[in-house]
Amino acid sequence: MQNENNPVMSKKKGWTILIISLFMVYLFGVSIGPWLQQYIYGMEEIVAVMEANDIDGGAYYYTEIEGAADGYAYLDQSMRFFAPEHYGLTLPFISGIIICLLILYSGFRFLPRSCD
Repeated sequence: MQNENNPVMSKKKGWTILIISLFMVYLFGVSIGPWLQQYIYGMEEIVAVMEANDIDGGAYYYTEIEGAADGYAYLDQSMRFFAPEHYGLTLPFISGIIICLLILYSGFRFLPRSCD
């Protein structure tokens, strides 16, 4: 590795990557995720049921919450009866896989490695 001789540069690079990564997670949660909501099959129904039943998104999958059980039953029924328009190996599906692989590659390529 080229930064083994300069630990200060390695720390700066590590902190920079950490901050950029946290910003990208925040950006996805605040703007990109809600924008993608209209393109993901079933997401509109999920959001509508959660808002109608005042279900906390962070606690959505806890079975002890009565609203979550009602929301799950509604969503399960709606997913069974309404088939998606685009199903199978479509461009959005393939592009999602490619984006995930690029994120994994960039993580392995650019994140600092531990010094043993």
